Amino acid sequence: MTELINNYIEWLRQKISITQLDDWYEITTPFLDYHNDHIQIYAKYDDDRIMLSDGGNTLNELELLGVQIDRSEKRKSEFNVIMNGFGVKNENGQLVSYASFNSFAEVKHRFIQAVLAVYDMFLLAEPKIESFFIEDIASFFDENEIRYIKLLSFNGKSGFSHQFDFSIPKTKKSPERIIKAVNTPRKDIISSLLFSFEDTKSIRPESEGIVLLNDTTTKLSEDILQALKEYNLKGIAWSKRKEFLPQLAA
Repeated sequence: MTELINNYIEWLRQKISITQLDDWYEITTPFLDYHNDHIQIYAKYDDDRIMLSDGGNTLNELELLGVQIDRSEKRKSEFNVIMNGFGVKNENGQLVSYASFNSFAEVKHRFIQAVLAVYDMFLLAEPKIESFFIEDIASFFDENEIRYIKLLSFNGKSGFSHQFDFSIPKTKKSPERIIKAVNTPRKDIISSLLFSFEDTKSIRPESEGIVLLNDTTTKLSEDILQALKEYNLKGIAWSKRKEFLPQLAA
């Protein structure tokens, strides 16, 4: 566990670069957008706080693809849930967050996760998917009378807060199941997800980690399933969800 956290932090340290642009600092992260370009965020001192911004890139890129958050109340509601969950605000089209010097690392971590979550939730939804993946999962749980809690956060051993999409409470037959939904399974997203689960599991050791992977638009890589297995996480392809119904409902 300690080795995984150290490896993840070292990976971040090696892959992040910082360039000063007048009052702003441009932070290039190892995480990728839909172009497979590295996601960049910006930071500057704002009195006694540090302001983080995406420079308006996230919503602008989505609008260029025809994905408009304000187009429906459903999209707007889902977007607000993501923003509130990670403590991020939408200020005139820019995603922003504020941190103190001591909280900067955690706030930056949550800010990057928010950008990834927005891309993951909305990028492929407009042309190919009639409803959002998380809502599809919730409907599947409802139809099969699976009890669940939607959208919750846990603090990990590192002190970072990690957001998960669902939790199925403990029963006499099964432990608590913590679930993350991944709409676009990619290596960088899975790497971040592995850290979140392992960091949280040290605090909630009896919980079982489950990852629901959307394979309706792209073929699911066996490397991703193997990586999840190596860290004792159950990877479930959405197309095969009914095969795992007895385990989810137990």
